[in-house]
Amino acid sequence: MYRCYFIPIADLTDRAELPRWVASLTRSSETEEDTRRTVAAILGDVRSRGLDAALDWTERLDGVRLDPAALRVSATAFAEARTRLDRERPELMAALRVMIGNVRRFAEGQRACLHDLELPLPGGGTVGERWCPLGTVGVYIPGGRAFYPSTLAMTVIPAQVAGVGRIVGVTPPRPQPTLPGAWGVDPLVLACAAELGLEELIPMGGAQALGWLAYGEPAVDLVAGPGNRFVAEAKRQLLGVCGIDALAGPTELLVLADGSADPAWVAEDLLAQAEHDPDAAAVLVSGDRTLLEAVATELATRAEASPRREILAQSLARHGRLVHAGKELAIALAQAWAPEHLELCVGDPEAWLPALTAAGAVFIGSASAEAFGDYGAGPNHVLPTSRTARYTSPLGVATYLKRQSLLALAPADARAMAPWVNRLAEAEGLPHHGRSADLRHHHP
Repeated sequence: MYRCYFIPIADLTDRAELPRWVASLTRSSETEEDTRRTVAAILGDVRSRGLDAALDWTERLDGVRLDPAALRVSATAFAEARTRLDRERPELMAALRVMIGNVRRFAEGQRACLHDLELPLPGGGTVGERWCPLGTVGVYIPGGRAFYPSTLAMTVIPAQVAGVGRIVGVTPPRPQPTLPGAWGVDPLVLACAAELGLEELIPMGGAQALGWLAYGEPAVDLVAGPGNRFVAEAKRQLLGVCGIDALAGPTELLVLADGSADPAWVAEDLLAQAEHDPDAAAVLVSGDRTLLEAVATELATRAEASPRREILAQSLARHGRLVHAGKELAIALAQAWAPEHLELCVGDPEAWLPALTAAGAVFIGSASAEAFGDYGAGPNHVLPTSRTARYTSPLGVATYLKRQSLLALAPADARAMAPWVNRLAEAEGLPHHGRSADLRHHHP
């Protein structure tokens, strides 16, 4: 019983230990190097041979030979998936619509905050900037161990609100229940796509799918969405070929709790992250050893009874942590690790919040379980991982927009600016810059 679900409690007593703790929550350098080599080989092949290579890698890695003539889901298939779900599971369809509505409302609120800028100049001209939607984006919907219509909504809706011209989704193939021997898109993901109005969804996953989005016919401006370590590494290597939203790899959760927290609630929150992936990290830090002991017992019991216990056994063994530390060190660990998700299961979370700036998303108070964020309370669940939350934001409408600066000088503005521009250009050894400005100075 309990396999490797029982996690020992470790003490964190000194700031000097923080680098070691953070290192223990990341993948080994050997794993990272193996991932880099594998992804580089896949992307290089897709770049050289295009869709044929992507199909070959899908067959090699997923055991599925896709028909290139039937890759794109037809309008009829979209409509049938939505109709079937509406008829057979109306309560689930209703839940999807609530989630979609919440995510869209939040995205529309984000867009309303992004204003174009225009500042007047003394001579009558203006300087400013405007927000411009991207032309084509690709969104990745994971599907290795589970399928995520919620992620489809999280990636597609902000792009729609931003005004992106073309959105292409990719998701790992799965057997089609109504067509024995055929492979395609998960029916629930397909129904969600139909509800969203998405028109392009391709049953292909992994690094090869991202390579095809970037190098193939879509030639996307940006790829977005979470995935496993191979997907995250593919995005890293594609940066520069196209944009990326963030390095959203295997999921991470840090729970900071005190004696007011419910051990069962905390345990289930940790398991909710650990069940995603063997590389997932689920960490609890508390100054209350009694709570830590109670959570350890809850974890062991609940994981043993879980239908996802095999994944839990791997993820908890690799990156499950129960840490005894006071408030100051708990906050320091959070800032050093910069986790994807941070739950504040403490009596006065607002007193902790100002110091916790590095996490991708913060869930304030014990009622605010991370699961509510995953399933559409409003904020996006596609978040930066692997310590990139120190400098990267959650996916949102701004991800699919770019700022463009604007300069509209009146002749009087050009005449006024030219002398000092000329002096600066001469000082930098760029005489033609100065002469270009000076010509405007002498123009009537």
